[in-house]
Amino acid sequence: MNGDHNISDVSRISGIPKDLLRMWERRYDYPAPTRDSHGNRIYSDEQLDKLVVIRQLVDQGKRPGKLVKLELPELNSMQQQPQLKIDSKLLDELLRSGDASALHDCFHQQLLAHGLRSFIHRVMAPATARVGDAWSNGELAIHEEHLYTELMKNLVRQSLAEHLYEHGKPSVMLTTVPGEQHGLGLLMIEALLRLGGAKVISFGTEMPFRDIREAASTHKVNVIALSFSASFKQDDALVMLSGLRQMIDPSIRIWAGGSAFDSRDFTIDGVSFLDGLHGLERALAEWQRSDGALQAATASPCG
Repeated sequence: MNGDHNISDVSRISGIPKDLLRMWERRYDYPAPTRDSHGNRIYSDEQLDKLVVIRQLVDQGKRPGKLVKLELPELNSMQQQPQLKIDSKLLDELLRSGDASALHDCFHQQLLAHGLRSFIHRVMAPATARVGDAWSNGELAIHEEHLYTELMKNLVRQSLAEHLYEHGKPSVMLTTVPGEQHGLGLLMIEALLRLGGAKVISFGTEMPFRDIREAASTHKVNVIALSFSASFKQDDALVMLSGLRQMIDPSIRIWAGGSAFDSRDFTIDGVSFLDGLHGLERALAEWQRSDGALQAATASPCG
């Protein structure tokens, strides 16, 4: 049975402003919601799923007028790894110059031009991958990598100040396991989850398993989200996730993602492996959609 979603829920889950949804409806005849007895727009599960992917593709620079005409499988096949919107040579030069002001101004202008969500997908994620590769190959000094990391943290934290949802859903705990020191991945995850309406509790990096279990119980979280960078061995990550899953209340979901997982030829019961940042947003949309359907069923007099 299809779910019924009002325009507020669709806007929150998909990340598309209500006014833009209405404009697309007028301009492109999509989405084409039905109306309830009060004349309010009602969207189906299929429409919501398609809108989530359309917004992700728009973030990648695609035109919505062409996207709305395509079916969901074709839209999914169009998703690509984000390409850096700052010239890589310019980025390298700025990092090596030691000019913190110039580096800050460059990324701040990108943030203002794109908005936070698109900035993360189109600038921060590929730039962070580029910096990580350069550092691993010995092309960047430690202080240059640290300068980039702290600059990005400050930019995103400042922008996130207006996106705090104390009563958002789901309640997500963010951390890394012992041995995983990279925190920028967590910051990108935190930003996208908050933008999607989730309540986020971030504990930083390298949290012992016992503390993860106790914190998840104390804060009554719905999800534990863990990030594993490319420097973390995949086999070690899988062993740790299997052990952690056995320690955690079965009702709490575990989301795991990051560059450590270079293949998907594995499964762990109770652990969802997310395919990049777009995979994170799809998991969030699915959780919120399922939660909304559960609440509607619970409230229904017919059970």
